[in-house]
Formats: sequence, structure tokens, C-alpha cells
Amino acid sequence: MTEHSIPLYKRCVVCFSQIYDQSLSLQRIRDYDNLEFKQILDTIASYVLVDDTGLFCDSYHTTELGNYDHTVIFVMEPEIFPGWLKNRKSSIKTISEIS
Repeated sequence: MTEHSIPLYKRCVVCFSQIYDQSLSLQRIRDYDNLEFKQILDTIASYVLVDDTGLFCDSYHTTELGNYDHTVIFVMEPEIFPGWLKNRKSSIKTISEIS
């Protein structure tokens, strides 16, 4: 049996992208204060984070329109986040604007 260790992020940004089917009603779009995100973050933390407190982990949420409903989660080092966000915003027309 081969074992592969997964390195733990000491500091990270976890990005939750909720993608909604654009052909359906926009009234279905949910806010970000639901408990499912906390449960998902706790699960991610148990495998790849030192801890999910604000000292070690920042979170970012966005809503996008797409071809079907799904959620995509990205975990990255904080210094990667600004470039990731810039590239994501330029490739997706429906992402929210950040000033």
C-alpha cells in the first residue's frame, strides 16, 4: 500500500463559488449565511488545514450563473488569492464586483 501525505495549509483562503442554473428563476439564489458552508469548511479543515479559525483561514464567497446548479470550492495560499480572483473575474461575466 502506498501512502501519500497531504500537506496542511498553515494559512489559506477557501473560496466557495455557488453556481446557479441561469435558465431558472434568480429568486432561488441563497444568501451566504447558511450552515452548509460551515460543515463543508469543517470537513476541509480536518484534512488540509491547520485550523479554520480566522487566524489561519480566510473565506470568500461568490455567486455565479452557469449551465447547472453546483458549488466549486478552491483552497489556496493567501498570496495566490488576488491573482486567482482577477483571473476568475475576467473569465466569468456573472461574478460579483469587488471594489
